[in-house]
Order: sequence, then C-alpha cells, then structure tokens
Amino acid sequence: MRIVWVSPHCWPDYVLREDGLGVKSQGGQTVVMYHGTIALAESRDDLQIDIYARYEDGEPQETRIHPRVRIIRLPLGPSDTYFPKEEFWGAPIAGFVDEVVRYAEEKELRYDLLHGHYADGWYVAHQLGRVWGVPFLCTTHSLGIRKRDNALRTGQGSLEELDRRYNFSARIDAERPALHDSARICPLTIEEGEYISEKYGTDPEKIRVINNGVVVDSFYPPNEAQVAALRGKLGLGPDDLPVLLIARVDPRKGQRELIEAAPLVIDRVRHKSGKNVKLLFVAWVESELARSLERRVGELGIRDDVIFHPPVLNEDIPPFFWASAAYALSSSYDIFPIVMLEAMASGRPIVATRNGGPSEIITHGEDGYLVEPTDREELATALVNVLANDDERERLGHNAHRKVVERYTWERIAERTMEVYREVLQD
Repeated sequence: MRIVWVSPHCWPDYVLREDGLGVKSQGGQTVVMYHGTIALAESRDDLQIDIYARYEDGEPQETRIHPRVRIIRLPLGPSDTYFPKEEFWGAPIAGFVDEVVRYAEEKELRYDLLHGHYADGWYVAHQLGRVWGVPFLCTTHSLGIRKRDNALRTGQGSLEELDRRYNFSARIDAERPALHDSARICPLTIEEGEYISEKYGTDPEKIRVINNGVVVDSFYPPNEAQVAALRGKLGLGPDDLPVLLIARVDPRKGQRELIEAAPLVIDRVRHKSGKNVKLLFVAWVESELARSLERRVGELGIRDDVIFHPPVLNEDIPPFFWASAAYALSSSYDIFPIVMLEAMASGRPIVATRNGGPSEIITHGEDGYLVEPTDREELATALVNVLANDDERERLGHNAHRKVVERYTWERIAERTMEVYREVLQD
C-alpha cells in the first residue's frame, strides 16, 4: 500500500534539526507528521508513505525519516526565501499540485490513498484525488473559520485586517469543498468534529476522530542528572518553581495571558509556601510581539521571575518538562496540542485552556485544571493550587502520566488511523 501525506508548509524532518521547531511555522503539526508516519510504517511492513512538502533553497529534495517514509520537496512559490503558508492560496498552491502530478508521472508512482493535513494539505489532496481518482482524507490541526472568529473575539483586528494578514477568505473557500468531497474527516477531538459539521455543513457520518500521540519513552522516567544540569544552566535555585510554556511567540499561544496572571501567582505562592515562581518560555524568537511582551514583563516588575529561552531541538525538550513544576497551556484555543501530551507523559500537571481539545483530554481536578485563560484570576488560582502544594502536584502528575500511557501512545494512534484507512478503501 502506498499513501500520500501532504501539507506543503510542514517539514517533518525539522523535528530533527537544531532550532527546527518554533520557526517557519514548524510546531505541533510537524511533530505529528514525523511520528505519525513512522508509527504507521512500523505497523505494516507493506506500507510506503510519501510526504509532499514545499521546496526551499538549501533543503534536500528528498529526505528519508524511515526506510519506508520519505519527504519529497517540490516548488511552491519563491524558493529563495521563507514563504508563509498564508500566502499559498491561488496560483502558488495550484502550481504545487501540478508539480506533484508531474513528479509522480516521472517516477511512475501510483497511490492508494491521500491524507491531507491542515488546510493547505486538504486542498492539495482534494485536487490530486480528482486527477488520480483516489480517495482522500482530511486531518484538521486548525480551522479557518475558528481561527478567524477567535481572532475577532480576542480583538486581534477587524475582519478586513485579519483577512489581509491571514488570507482567511481564500483559505475558507478552499476548506469547504475539500471537506465536502473528502472520504473521511479526521478531527482531533469530538468537539472539533461537531464544529466542522455545524460551521462547514459537512456530513457528520464522515467524521472519524483521530487524536494526537506522544512517544512516552522519551519523556519518562526523568533523567535527574539532566534535570540538575538544566536547572543550573537556567539559574534555578532549590526553591524555584518554573511554570513552563513551549510555543512560538504568537497572540494565540497564551504567553500574554500567563504574563498578566504572573504577579498574582508569584505573590500568592510565595505567601503560601515561601517558594519562588518562575515563568519559563521556550521557543522564544525575536519579533515585534516578543518585544512587546518583554516590555510588559518589565512594566509588571517581574523581569527577574521570567526566563526567555530560544527554540531547542525536539530531542532536547524533555529536560525542560522535568525541570519544571507545572505546564501552562494558556492559549485562547487549542485543538489538540502535542505539548499537552508531552507534559502529561513527563508526569507534570497542566493548567490548560478549557477551549478546545484539552477539555476532552484533561479531567479537571484529576490530572490537571481547566480554566478560561483570559480570566486572570481563574488562571492564577489554578496555578497557585498546583504550585503551592507538593502533594497536589505529585497526584495530578501521576494521574496525567497514567492516562497518556493508556490512551495516547503513537502505536495506539497508528492502530486507529489504519482502521479508518481500511474503512475508506473498502467503501
């Protein structure tokens, strides 16, 4: 069986590169497309997966991440500079489809199934499915309508401003027919599937939820020597309690919400336990937003309590969890962030947004807390509950780890994915 996975903006091999995540729109989806394809290949000896992605100068045209999984990079827009995915729509992505068709013809490749990831991947899979007469699936990662409406709700600009910045209209116009014509739609959560049916008018009978997964062995048990080394490097003392947030600097990722709640958390934890709360932001990259957040930290008088750390290799991330007391997923909305599973696998309690996937994964008060991140008091109270009580942190972390082992390994996700593939191919 030969399958296509496609999302032109996503380069799964960036998981293996220094500073690979957190730049050029490489994040959680990159991790999914790396580990997801490898787990699938490991589940069946006869499975070959080609991942089609955009070519950029300096990148190899073909990269193997497994003996039966390869990334094939083909032209999409200018190759001599980073080309944001928001600018793909129209001629650039249509040209990419032509490049894939041409490449497959030259190499005499025939595919049984197409799997598009994110809106750019849905578009490509949709067009290839028409050309080749092959069924295709859509895995979400993000939805144009939801991102647009969340941006409006949180005051990130007017509809016209957001459209100029993110090209939402063109994206949504491409999403609708792809979802309508797909053989199956694979949202990451039940709630997301219901949202797709309501907002995009798709057939709910096509919905098959496939969650994200995590490589548990990479995150547990903690390596105490690495913990001590990292804490020393970061200048953390024995009474310091880091709250970790790993994400690209983005209005939607919750850095501002955590910063605004920090003074309350720092004061209350110090009063209750005598310990010091530190905010640890990883994947911090210079930008206008980053500079404004740094200024806000100064205005709040908490500069000595905040650590801004640049992106790190994916393989170097586990010690950051181990060295931290808790993880803050304070984003305004998150479908199903991989980092949530990584924190849980590491045995760390999470205070997470109740908006989106976390509410289906985390049981409030059992393996984490769910909050409205824009409510500074609610976010602060939950963090204080976790940070000021050693027994509570241990209980929540233990339960979180156990849940991930039982439900969210990549092996389990591969089994679920193959079930959906077999169903489509038998239609």
